[in-house]
Amino acid sequence: MFETLFQLLSELPPDGRALLLPSECIPMATLRRDASLLAQHSQLPKGCRIALCGLSPLKLIKAVIAFDGTVNVMLLLPASMDARTTNQLIQSSHCTHRIDALLDEPESIASLLNLPLRDEAPTRWLLASSGTTGTPKLIEHTLASLCRSVKRDTVCGSEFVWGLLYDPCRFAGMQVVLQALLSTSGLCVSESMDFDTQITGFIANKVNALSATPSLWRRLLMDGRIAELPLRQITLGGETVDQNILDALKHAFPVARVIHIYASTEVGTGFSVHDGFAGFPANWIDSVIAPLPLRVREDGHLLVKPWILPGGKEILDRVDADGYLDTQDLVRVEGDRVFFLGRASGAINVGGNKVNPEEIECCIREVEGVYDVRVYAKKNSIMGQIVAAEVVSAIEVEPEPLRKSIQRHCRSHLENWQVPVFISFVTALKETSSGKRERLPV
Repeated sequence: MFETLFQLLSELPPDGRALLLPSECIPMATLRRDASLLAQHSQLPKGCRIALCGLSPLKLIKAVIAFDGTVNVMLLLPASMDARTTNQLIQSSHCTHRIDALLDEPESIASLLNLPLRDEAPTRWLLASSGTTGTPKLIEHTLASLCRSVKRDTVCGSEFVWGLLYDPCRFAGMQVVLQALLSTSGLCVSESMDFDTQITGFIANKVNALSATPSLWRRLLMDGRIAELPLRQITLGGETVDQNILDALKHAFPVARVIHIYASTEVGTGFSVHDGFAGFPANWIDSVIAPLPLRVREDGHLLVKPWILPGGKEILDRVDADGYLDTQDLVRVEGDRVFFLGRASGAINVGGNKVNPEEIECCIREVEGVYDVRVYAKKNSIMGQIVAAEVVSAIEVEPEPLRKSIQRHCRSHLENWQVPVFISFVTALKETSSGKRERLPV
């Protein structure tokens, strides 16, 4: 018999801290009570498939606790998703009910007549992929697959206070939620995903464990306020992790444990690296010592064999005869290390030559005076696409001399087609709702 999220939380001390808000602490007993009341109030019919759309982090957490194990399907969609995509994903997943606000009655949007009634099986969680290009794809999980890598040591867990930077509708955000709740760590959340509100809450609640993409970590370091946090656990994931950001975090927080995790909505949590170096050991490839079976295809695609394979056609279409899933991440083996180059779908096509934006960004960050950079494709009538870059520089650096330094450095380390044709300077780089850099061509 499978366990529901509500049942797992019922095994934990009722007076333990669960959620930390700017103005109050919500103990576990209160969180369970609120979830139970929500389930009773909603009165969802047997066999329903619900879409949770644009809920605040606090409301979404209560909703998944309330409905896991009682509905066939839960589709989690972030507030940042546009209405057209939201409606498209709701329709493709055959949802029967939609919930936009927990104080309102669930809206019935389809008939249950042609849908199979729920049997004794775990609820299927549908999460949208968080890539930086194209329409999101729905990946199917269960609570078991989401919790596979969650550490449930409540003694160790009670020493941490996690901050939630990610949207909990995303795989990475839900991982933080489950890790904090099931290990009795406090979870600092805010009613909005506003960056300043989140940081203010982290400082007020003395957050000491934080997970973010490299893009968000660079933004946090540039902001400066996280220097006030007593960080003991630093986790990076979701994007290519280069040596620059690893060194910067270790310098800023010398007592913290810094790890980078290879995880995705499709794969789940694959493996973690905590030796202080970018990439992962080359001797993990086709080896029994690897955290999970890994292969590198001839075209540079990383293949993994997850311990629990998520469901759905999107996943099955990418699994080979040996059970290996094409992650669609590109890697390069150099000596005893394997380095990530970025997503295959994010490559810039310059006159037939493929350019990985992350590789160019790593090169530009080597230039003194560059704080951060975003490389993207710019449409061109002759070449199809050309390389462009937005650069955040140190305050005291003059733009034009820095532009020349960047171009000079790139020409000496890259092929001609990889060198950015356009370089602009900005005060900040924007992230997507999942904390990643946008890669859509302009």
